Amino acid sequence: MKYNNVKSTIFTIIGLVICAAGLLAVKHFDLGTQTAPYLCIGLGCGVFGQGFGELITRWSDKRHPEIARQREIEQNDERNIALRDRAQAKAYRIMLPVFGALFLAFGLMNVELKVILLLIAAYLYICGCSVFYNVKYRKEM
Repeated sequence: MKYNNVKSTIFTIIGLVICAAGLLAVKHFDLGTQTAPYLCIGLGCGVFGQGFGELITRWSDKRHPEIARQREIEQNDERNIALRDRAQAKAYRIMLPVFGALFLAFGLMNVELKVILLLIAAYLYICGCSVFYNVKYRKEM
């Protein structure tokens, strides 16, 4: 996805606001074992990092256009794209048995059913996406 400076600035600000809200909730409210403030902190940091990283990249590209051009060539190189796709496919094939081992480990540890069901839902979603794109790409070829 291409970002412009306005989107990156908005993401940076939204990330800071979400993170600050989570930090304030943790510091000023007695929430016990509530996880929402900590999720806000994590989500805020992620959104902030995405936006701010994109701003830094654009700033660097303006200062060093020759490096930006070289990076764009490397990103769009067919060999690098093929290598990246192959690495992702290998990671997917490794991920499936790892999820199975996690199911087994969580089951043996008597983890709450909700946690196991969430893991299973994520696993099925990933497998469903794999089937969907497999069918889609087969129709295209």
